[in-house]
Amino acid sequence: MPVKNIPKRKLLLLFGDLIIIILSFNLAFFIRFERFSDFGYAVKNPIVLFLILPGYIISFYVFDLYEVRRDFLKIQSIIFFLIALLAVGLLAIISFYLIPFGLGRGIFVISFILTGVFAFIWRVFFNSFFKIAVPKRKILVVGAGNWKKDLPFLFQDNLEYQIAGYLSESPPKINPGHSLVPCLGDIGSLEKVVGKYKINDIIVMTDLSRKKGLQKSLVNCRMKGTNVFDLPTFYEYAMNKIPVLRISDLWLLYCQGFERLGGSIYRKVKRGFDFMVSLLLMILFAPLFVLVALLIKLSSRGPVFYIQDRMGENRKPYKMYKLRTMVVGAERDEPKWAEENDERVTAVGKVLRKMRLDELPQLINVLKGEMSLIGPRPEREYFVKLLSAKISYYSLRFAVKPGITGWAQVNYRYGATVEDAIEKLRYDLYYIKNMSLFLDLRILLKTVRVCLFGMGGR
Repeated sequence: MPVKNIPKRKLLLLFGDLIIIILSFNLAFFIRFERFSDFGYAVKNPIVLFLILPGYIISFYVFDLYEVRRDFLKIQSIIFFLIALLAVGLLAIISFYLIPFGLGRGIFVISFILTGVFAFIWRVFFNSFFKIAVPKRKILVVGAGNWKKDLPFLFQDNLEYQIAGYLSESPPKINPGHSLVPCLGDIGSLEKVVGKYKINDIIVMTDLSRKKGLQKSLVNCRMKGTNVFDLPTFYEYAMNKIPVLRISDLWLLYCQGFERLGGSIYRKVKRGFDFMVSLLLMILFAPLFVLVALLIKLSSRGPVFYIQDRMGENRKPYKMYKLRTMVVGAERDEPKWAEENDERVTAVGKVLRKMRLDELPQLINVLKGEMSLIGPRPEREYFVKLLSAKISYYSLRFAVKPGITGWAQVNYRYGATVEDAIEKLRYDLYYIKNMSLFLDLRILLKTVRVCLFGMGGR
C-alpha cells in the first residue's frame, strides 16, 4: 500500500540528517584541534545533544524539508533550507549567552557550514536516487472527471505518481481521449489494461453499485497485487485534506477516522495540554502584550480589545477576544470578510495580523474552555448560515472546539471567498478525521513559521 512508502522515505531522510549533524560536529572538532574526539563530541556534549541537534530537526520539519515530494533544487526549497539553517544559527547564538561556554563557538561555526553543505547535497542526492532507482507508481483512474480539480497532485512535479490514463464508463468513441489524460478503454477492459500497462494503483471515481461486473474485476486486480482506492481516500492521503465536494454520507459512515470524537481520554488530555500551554504562553507573552496594547492605543482611536460573537463546538455561541486591528466602526452595514489588503486595517493592525499577534487574547478563551489551541477557526453566525447553505458538510467543523490555529491555517493562504472557505473546510475535515496530540504538535510547530514569515493561512 503506497501509504506506507512516504513515511519510510521521511525516516530515511531524517536518519541521513542525524548522521550528517553528528559527523559535522566531529569533523569540526578535528579541523579545530587536529585530532578526533573518539567520534563522541556531538553525543557527549549536552548542548549539542539536547538543543542544537533537535533544533536542526525541528527547524527542518517546520520548513517542509522532510516533504519528500519536494524538489529540493527549486528556488522556494532553497530559500526554506537557508531560513531553516538561519533559525538554528539564531538558536545557537542565544545558547551562547544563556549557557556560557556550553559549546565551542569555533566548533559550531565550522559544523554549521558543514551541516548546511552536506544536508543540501544529501537532499539533492535523495531526490536524484528516487527519480532513477524507484520508478513512479502508475495510476489508472476508473471513470471520467475534472482532472485538474479532482486529482491536481498528479499534474504537479511529483516524485511518486504517474497517471497512465483512465477508463470510460462506456465504450470509447472514435478518437477517444482527454486533453490531459488518455482514455485507455472502457471499464469492461479493466483487467486487460491493468496487466498491459503494469498499473500499481487504481482510483475509482464512480459508484460501484451501478457498474455490473466492475466490482468483480476490481477484486481480481486487488488479488494480483494492485491497490484499489476510492477518490476521497486516495485524495486524503496524497493531499492531506478531504475533497468535501466528492464525499457522501456513506463514505463518512464507513471510512476510517473520526475515532477521537468519542474519546473521552483524548479530550481530557487535550484539554489539559491546552490549559497548561495557554497559561505558559500568557506568562511568556505578557511583556509583549503590554507593548502591543500600548501601540494600539497610541496609533488609533478606540479600545485595545475587540470582542466578537463566534460559534463554538456544537454551534454554541461565545465571546471571542482579539486585539483590535481595524478602525472603529469597520462594519457599519453588515459583516464582511477581511481581505488581504483590507483598507479597514490600521498600520499597527497590519503587523499584528501578519504575525498573528492579534490572536493572543484568545488564550483567555482557551483557559475558559471555549476554544482549543488547535482546531478549525471560529466563525460568526452570519457567515456560518451563508456557508452552510452553499457547502455540504460545513456543519461537521462544529464537532470539535474551534482553535487559535489549525491545519487549514498552516497549509492555506488568507481567504475571503466561498471558494476559500471550501478549501479550508477540506483541511479542517482532515484534522477532525485524524485528530491526535502528535498532529496538534505538528500544527503548533508549523504555526511558528506562519507567525514569523506569514507562510500559511489565517
